[in-house]
Amino acid sequence: MRRYILLLAALLPLCAHATIPAIVTLGKAAAKNSGVKHESVGNFLIGVASSFAPKEQRTTFKMLDNIELIESKNAAYTPTLISRTRAIINDVGAEYIATHDDGKALNEVYGIKRGEVYTELIILVKSHTEGITSVVALSGEIPPSRLGEIATLERR
Repeated sequence: MRRYILLLAALLPLCAHATIPAIVTLGKAAAKNSGVKHESVGNFLIGVASSFAPKEQRTTFKMLDNIELIESKNAAYTPTLISRTRAIINDVGAEYIATHDDGKALNEVYGIKRGEVYTELIILVKSHTEGITSVVALSGEIPPSRLGEIATLERR
């Protein structure tokens, strides 16, 4: 029994951090600047959040394993955040999926596909009015047919 617990403990870091390491590193470095926040949400907290989400969004949360959010209200740092995010997108070979303008922000979506599902999504969000730029990285198993559901998730 002890052997299985040790094996599970060894695998937990792999499961909990299935995200792009460069985004995590970028978030930690970016958060050292004033007006920049970095949040990391793992599988457990996503599960808790899904229980409080509207019923129609619960299945969307179940697709996700990890969320990284970097939010910049620092106008001087924002160009650096955008250029470093684009460099990461190129380095990891993420493909362009779509650009969506919801009237509040311009959202550029990139993804890494394994087989028939996206395992990583990187969303670059540029606000039209508030001067806020965000980088959102989502890890999980997201079928292309369900990408639209990601856009319906709201940050609370």
